[in-house]
Order: sequence, then C-alpha cells, then structure tokens
Amino acid sequence: MVLAQVKELKQSQELLKKLVERIENPTQDLSITTLQHDLLDYIESLSVVTDYVNIEIGPPELKTYPINAVLKQQAQLLQAILAQLNSPAEQSDAAEQFKVTEGAIRRMYESLKGIVELNRTLQKESNLSVDLATKTPLHEKENTTEKAGFFKRLFKR
Repeated sequence: MVLAQVKELKQSQELLKKLVERIENPTQDLSITTLQHDLLDYIESLSVVTDYVNIEIGPPELKTYPINAVLKQQAQLLQAILAQLNSPAEQSDAAEQFKVTEGAIRRMYESLKGIVELNRTLQKESNLSVDLATKTPLHEKENTTEKAGFFKRLFKR
C-alpha cells in the first residue's frame, strides 16, 4: 500500500520539477527566483522516499497546473504515507518492500515529517500557476502608476 502512494508521489514530484523548470523570470524578480529555489529544494527533499521507486514517467500534458494544487496533493500523499508508517508492523512491511532496514524506515518517517512542514510553508507563499503550453508563470500583474520625474513635475510637462 505504501509503495503505490510513493509511486504517485514520484509522479507528482516529476510534474512539479517540470513546472519549476518552465518558470521563466524575464524581469529577474527576486521573489520568483527565491520561489524557484525553494521549490527545487523541496523537490530534492522528496527523494528521501521516492528514490526507492523506479518507474518511467512520461512528460506531463501541456496545460495549466496550479503549483498550490500539486503541493496540496503531495501533502495528502505525505500524510497518508506517514499514517501508514506510524505502526511498527507497517514499518517492517515497508522495510521489506524498499529493501532497507527498519532503522532507515524510521529515519525516513522523521524526514517526511519535516518535508510536510516544508510543504505547508510553500503552500502559504506560492501563488503561481504555470502554463506549460507557453512556459511562463501565470500571475496577475500589478498595475503601477508611473510617477512623474523631477523635471516633469518642476516644469509641469
């Protein structure tokens, strides 16, 4: 049972990786750059559990994916995995499935707790959707009024 959820998490991880790779930042906005790096760190942290699964994943469909929706799906999967790894019997079953020791499963369990916290933090700060067809982040542009320069104000032109 844990194995199926880890496979689904691996697919979701690959989708999120593709989304982050396709975010363009033509204005070199620091907040978008920081978000990209935070998401990449989060994606790499998921490998604590997804490295034990070898599956072939095709490219994602070209459509709009809200990053928050992917993060919420991953949070649900992580919570389900944590719930299953909570009991010693499930830990021994997972150790057999992943071919690791029970100590490694306990360390994985504790690492997943931290990853869930990181996921929650990213859900709070991320408000981007990525359109894979155009490879750009979708977010509302803020309307800014251009201030008149010093000389324009001085000479009222």
